[in-house]
Amino acid sequence: MDTARLDRLNDYLNSLIGSPSDGRANYLAHQHDLERVTPLEIMELFNRQLLAGVSADDILGYLDKAINVFAHALKDGITEPITAESDPFLYLLARENEGLEVRLEWIRTRLLSVANPSFQEQHSNFTAFVGDFQHIVTELSEINQHYLKKENILFPLLERKHPRFAGLTIMWALHDRARQLLKQASQELSAPGISAKRLNLLIGQLFFMLKGLVNKENWLLFPIVREQLGHSDQLDMLGQCHEYGGAFLTAETYHDLLQSAPGVAVMPRMLGDLQEAFLKTPTGQLTAAQAIGIFNALPVDLSFVDATDKVQYFTRPKDRIFPRSPAVIGRDVDRCHPPSSVHVVRQIIETFRSGERDHARFWINLQGRKVLIEYFAVRDEKDTYLGVLEVSQDITDIMELTGEQRLLDWT
Repeated sequence: MDTARLDRLNDYLNSLIGSPSDGRANYLAHQHDLERVTPLEIMELFNRQLLAGVSADDILGYLDKAINVFAHALKDGITEPITAESDPFLYLLARENEGLEVRLEWIRTRLLSVANPSFQEQHSNFTAFVGDFQHIVTELSEINQHYLKKENILFPLLERKHPRFAGLTIMWALHDRARQLLKQASQELSAPGISAKRLNLLIGQLFFMLKGLVNKENWLLFPIVREQLGHSDQLDMLGQCHEYGGAFLTAETYHDLLQSAPGVAVMPRMLGDLQEAFLKTPTGQLTAAQAIGIFNALPVDLSFVDATDKVQYFTRPKDRIFPRSPAVIGRDVDRCHPPSSVHVVRQIIETFRSGERDHARFWINLQGRKVLIEYFAVRDEKDTYLGVLEVSQDITDIMELTGEQRLLDWT
């Protein structure tokens, strides 16, 4: 990379913070560099911003300005179409985006009519009109499966390639904003009395957020993946997608896409050929296969982060609450959480490491279920800090227990 050019482009990004006095003059001064910027250089630029102490939220404040300025160079850099043969993992993501854009086009055409100030009075059945938007927002929530595949499969692999890809945390922050807007839209559309003006604003914000993320994938992320990751990497990522659902695809289509590349198979739930490996403890011994089977039989999600803050292990229970992929093994724990919550995770770890605390407990509502999330400090017999165990459990049914059921009553 041309370091001098990156320095000039970084100066331009800094100028976007706040309201520059003469944006056009500033653009013209940097036009030569802006028209030649590459996706990889943009990723390096945003990583520089993070290293300089600019938060992901602050970057989001000017991100769209920057992408709009870079758009010409980025769109000109797209030459070859994405196909299942050349880019099997990206092809899956692209197909999901196609389904998203069909729904976004439905929204766009209807928002044009809602923009009329007297629309609500003129529309004969405004309540039914709002109901149509409720339905489409419910469908749009499937995009979460798309984002999860990026966060848990793609991002870890790119991060291992080069430190500059720590800048992907900015895209994760965009995912979270999209999730928040979807949740807000669902809540407000379900409540009575929403006005046409509020509907237009709410759905308009959601539209531009989701459309903007599609553009950032097409212009920035996908070209980087094609440049940095080989065909075998994409096959491996495609195999890990069996742990996730599809977005805007039928179950049959999703299954066919996962099977479209040779050598891709369902990730095994338990490793075989481990009968000879033993785990010996003061209270007994297990083969590795038995230990894996026991961990996966527990009705909880377990994840272990070692003393160097790297993810080293997770279980695969039958109904895992939070998805995990093999790509996260060896990943820094900071990269496994949304930017907005990293400071809390870091605080928990440091209090565990210092010995100040050994346990932290949280509970959330997730898709109508009550989920308990606990963190435990792991120490050896000499009280040396070994890491953190995260335990997540669906406690909805446990909370509803009354009376008692004795062992002899089991059927």
